[in-house]
Amino acid sequence: MESLELGQLRRGARRVQSRSVLLVAVFALALVGASCAPAPEPGQKYRVPADFAEGILAASQDLYGSPAGANVPNCVPSDQHPRPVILLHGFAGNMADNMNGLSPFLANEGYCVYALTYGATPGSIFGGTNDIRRSSLDEFGPFVDKVLAETGATQVDIIGHSEGSMMPRWWMRFGPSAYADGTPKVATMIGVGPATYGADLGGQAAELRTIPLFAGIIDTLVQNGCGACEQVLAGSSFINELNSPEPQPGENFTGLAQPGVRYMMLATQWDNFLVPYQFGFIDHPAVQNLTVQDVCPIDEADHLSIVFDPVAFDVIANFLDPANPRTPRCVATQPVFAATDQRPKG
Repeated sequence: MESLELGQLRRGARRVQSRSVLLVAVFALALVGASCAPAPEPGQKYRVPADFAEGILAASQDLYGSPAGANVPNCVPSDQHPRPVILLHGFAGNMADNMNGLSPFLANEGYCVYALTYGATPGSIFGGTNDIRRSSLDEFGPFVDKVLAETGATQVDIIGHSEGSMMPRWWMRFGPSAYADGTPKVATMIGVGPATYGADLGGQAAELRTIPLFAGIIDTLVQNGCGACEQVLAGSSFINELNSPEPQPGENFTGLAQPGVRYMMLATQWDNFLVPYQFGFIDHPAVQNLTVQDVCPIDEADHLSIVFDPVAFDVIANFLDPANPRTPRCVATQPVFAATDQRPKG
């Protein structure tokens, strides 16, 4: 009879394999239909993908490029939307495939939109795998300064998916994220499918760390350049330091939120990568925590499809521009993989 540890790892491998097969199938369908992508809706400059599959379809045309509407040269922020918005992908994603929904949506709303693929090995389409601290300080921070210089803006808004909700917070706490007078360079920080306290793997992260085979696999991945493979797990030293309520060496501020910044963490109760989904929330007066189901109970967006979810789009738009609120749409966005129903029981 196989050991409990080996059985757990084999079941985990099968889940990863099934997800990989599904993603390959979606990507193949995208390639077949790439020439048939619908035109933008009337009044739109960019086509906003209807779902995750269409987003992959659009991204497949240039997996190393910018998502539609992002990084447009000489973009000048408008009086209505004076701050450029920076979009950040999640673990093993990139700006093309992960942000191809939010980018055209916000660009059509009149925002100057910027995005980057961070934490990738040169030549790889998979970002967010390198050491998150280095990605934050060496790539993201300079990118913020570049966007501010190019647009003439004094602050940016940030929207990060999954790991992209953690990575900028490191720079905000430990990098040169404020001006000499203390004014932060970030005005608004939004996490979508946020991974604030990491992936707890359904409460098994701590136990899995004690299994030599699992720990050895993680160590091997780290030694081969995937520092984020260990850092995104709940209980990692990175997450503990990032979220510590106690003073940390080299920090700009103590605690979970940078003074002067507005935060929102937007999760889904059908998240299948972050279990429990509440691990994305931040307990702080400056942070608004909510789920898309608070707005639309029939929404079944999972960890991947939430960044192609019209409900999430409208909630984000309202938080970015609270002076001009809209009534959020309510649609039954479907999961990419088998979703994990984390709705309250009873």
